[in-house]
Amino acid sequence: MDQATLPKSLREAVTVTTAGATGVARLVIQGLLEVIDDPALVAEATEFLTAELPGYAPIWHIANAARSDEPAGALRRIRGDLDQAVENTVKAALTWVGERGGPVTSAPSSSIVSQVLAQLVPEAVAGDPVVALAGADAIGPTMVLNIRGTRELAGRLPTLVVTTALKLVPEPVFARLGAPVFEHIPLDAFVGVVLDGEILSPEEVGRRAAATA
Repeated sequence: MDQATLPKSLREAVTVTTAGATGVARLVIQGLLEVIDDPALVAEATEFLTAELPGYAPIWHIANAARSDEPAGALRRIRGDLDQAVENTVKAALTWVGERGGPVTSAPSSSIVSQVLAQLVPEAVAGDPVVALAGADAIGPTMVLNIRGTRELAGRLPTLVVTTALKLVPEPVFARLGAPVFEHIPLDAFVGVVLDGEILSPEEVGRRAAATA
């Protein structure tokens, strides 16, 4: 497929470097909805995006929606659920950071983590950090896929993963995901995971990932 024929939001989705997986998901959904009346183009774009964005778990969920019997409705439901999930996750992460009572640092490139940091008072991000936040590009039953440097951060500080259920995938899907800028980190390296506003244990999140259909 010629990238030049894609809607602007889809072209941006495959080239943007600062949006994080959630931001990329929003761009992909917007672009697919723009061409939803052309089933052949939707199918072609879906295959193209799956190949071009191999590190992002949300693309698997979005592709399944685009291939469903009612793609427009399925894509809109994902977008609506995602907006609410992000809002709930940000609130839960802010509460967690506040309860720890010390400066926080983070792994880069997560749009959800950036929203959390933007709402913290300056004192919460100044000085030597005592806790950390990280996003996730994908979560499987036992591992997290995220930007390089996350493993070191989780080994150095109690680190909370801040994300949504759109990042959960079963093991066969997780095994196919990855790119040079990402690394695999054991789920149990983290102190917990905020998932759609719930703060869960790594074990529970792993069970949910394994059960994802």
